Amino acid sequence: MTFSPSITIVMPSFQQASFLEEAARSVLDQRGVDVELIALDPGSTDGSREILLRLKEEYGDRLVLVFAPDRGQSDAVNKGMALARGSVLGWLNSDDRMRPDALRTVLPLLQGCDPRWVYGEAGIIGGQGEEVTSFISRYKRWRGRSFSKAKLLTENFIPQMAVFWNRAMWERAGGLELERHLDMDYDLWLRFATVAPPAVLHEPLADFRVHGAAKGSRQTGEQLTAALETARKHAGGHGPKGECALLVHRILSLRTRLLYYFLKPGA
Repeated sequence: MTFSPSITIVMPSFQQASFLEEAARSVLDQRGVDVELIALDPGSTDGSREILLRLKEEYGDRLVLVFAPDRGQSDAVNKGMALARGSVLGWLNSDDRMRPDALRTVLPLLQGCDPRWVYGEAGIIGGQGEEVTSFISRYKRWRGRSFSKAKLLTENFIPQMAVFWNRAMWERAGGLELERHLDMDYDLWLRFATVAPPAVLHEPLADFRVHGAAKGSRQTGEQLTAALETARKHAGGHGPKGECALLVHRILSLRTRLLYYFLKPGA
């Protein structure tokens, strides 16, 4: 019998053997939904591929493996989405993890032919999976409790690992831009917001992991600079409101640089 998933999660991975199995199982062990996980690895040498092959034996058709070179994370996500069989989509990085019942929670909100997307909250965990209490996570939860595109232009408060959408939204907004390596999610949310506003859930759907090798931990400054350029791109055509949003973005970006320097776990 052919497996027909209702949800597909794409997982780009490279040299993440320490966290990969936990991330993959957090998706494949979701209850009450038929979920497909597409894991893409361009050439890890740390044992990641062996972990994925072992999981493939356990989960069968629910785990799709793509071992092929790519042009970076954005390219990997796009390739995974092109292979997806589910009508509801999302992506989870291989060092993060999904909360139990997250997919069962979002599925009813994304069914239909019209473009839809939803985001929830995300916790922060450390290298061993321990919960980390952080001002940053509390602040993002507060900022994300309500949504407007003008608000999103002032900073990216949406946790990437806690966002899901339907196929109609992906096809309307388009995939990730390949030249973006640090703020591709922010650009995608702004394009989603042009199509339709999201549903907002005030509950955690996933966990973001902070550790020394994480891109967000190593390149916070570069990420904030890229986000400002993305906001500038999307603010065009919004007149004075867009200029005001950019001014606020610059101020909040400076504040965030200082906060991450002093407060971010694992920084």
